Amino acid sequence: MGHSIGIELVLPESTYQALKRAAEQNRKTEAEFALDAIRAYLKPSAQANSLLGLFADDPELIDGITESAMALRERTPLRVTRRQQPRNI
Repeated sequence: MGHSIGIELVLPESTYQALKRAAEQNRKTEAEFALDAIRAYLKPSAQANSLLGLFADDPELIDGITESAMALRERTPLRVTRRQQPRNI
C-alpha cells in the first residue's frame, strides 16, 4: 500500500457514533471504515461515466425522447403560476 500518514480527525459526536456503529456492523475498526468511506468518495463514479455516449449509436432515439419531454412540459408545467391556480368559489 505504500507509506501511510496519520491524521487526527475531529467529528461531531453524532457523526462519530454513526461511524462507530457502521464500523461495528461491518466488523472493521473505525479507522478502516473511515478509510474505506474516503476511498469510495474519492473514486470516480463509474455510473456517471457509463452514461456518456449511451445514445451515440441512436441519435434519433434521444431526439424523440427530448421532443416528447419538451411537448409534455408545454402541456403540464412544472410550476403553477398565480394565474393558473384554480379559484375557490
